[in-house]
Amino acid sequence: MYARILVPVDLDNADKLTKALDLAGKTAKDAGAEVVFVDVVDAVPTMSAHTEGQQMAERLKDFSAKQAKSHGIQTAFQVALRSDLHLNVGSDIIKAAEENGCDLIVMASHMPGFKDHILSSNAGYVAAHAPITVYVVR
Repeated sequence: MYARILVPVDLDNADKLTKALDLAGKTAKDAGAEVVFVDVVDAVPTMSAHTEGQQMAERLKDFSAKQAKSHGIQTAFQVALRSDLHLNVGSDIIKAAEENGCDLIVMASHMPGFKDHILSSNAGYVAAHAPITVYVVR
């Protein structure tokens, strides 16, 4: 049913992604699909020779390998540099899904707070604007 599944991750909060990771892993295994993990980072220049994106790529590569082994699936990863700090990260997630030829997005969400009633949450934005199926896992 699905060939490539995009899972946005924030490695600093990976402990809150368990349900979404399990759903993506099971769905991928059942469909013989590949899971593409993406982390959106700010494209902020630093004094270091390594950008934040390069450092994140190493962490994401390790995370992707662990998920592949844990769920018995094929995985890939991409660090997406945030295109515009004023836009919702959701637009970068949708762009990553398009670039990777994904036909499903599985993403974690949090319990909505006050600001989520004023500003769109990342998951809400992706669910409303993505041209492919989106599973939001709370």
